[in-house]
Amino acid sequence: MNLDLINNLFNNAKNSQFVKDFIKELSETLQKSDKNVEQNNLKQEDVLYQVVEMDVDGAYLYNTNNNIISKETEIPEEFLDKIGNDTVLRYKNGEYIIEEELTQKFMDSLVDVKEYKEIQDKFLKESNILQNGENTRYKIEERKSDYSILSFGENNEHIIEVPNALIPFWTNSNDNLYFKNRKFNRE
Repeated sequence: MNLDLINNLFNNAKNSQFVKDFIKELSETLQKSDKNVEQNNLKQEDVLYQVVEMDVDGAYLYNTNNNIISKETEIPEEFLDKIGNDTVLRYKNGEYIIEEELTQKFMDSLVDVKEYKEIQDKFLKESNILQNGENTRYKIEERKSDYSILSFGENNEHIIEVPNALIPFWTNSNDNLYFKNRKFNRE
């Protein structure tokens, strides 16, 4: 069998306008499919969402369970007028409802940049956390009003107290974190 013949056929097919158009159309279809999957995953029953950004035809919502941000365009206009950035919503019985207490709790947890930097610097100085390395995983054992107790090590034998201002807001007990670029991140 002549391999040059097969190579020529293959190269001609790659350069064919028909093949290029087919690949382009297939790529666009796959991208649309990915967006549909993302949007379908957005509406999960009894899940909390936080408005990340308002848009003229909807809002970008942060799913607090899986850390995915998706654009939601199927929100009634009168409801869009009642919400803003950082509003906490719950999807229940086929519609979004505003979680006013959680929204207020989130707002109360915010600190300004200067205060955050002071808390961060003090924690870094007193905890020696930078010696643990970026691969260290921390498990939230308990969340208290001002700080959280995290365990780490091979058998979670080490304990560290971390100010809540440094812990991502949408974490719970038993969630895992890692420390990178001077801040805790949800795994």
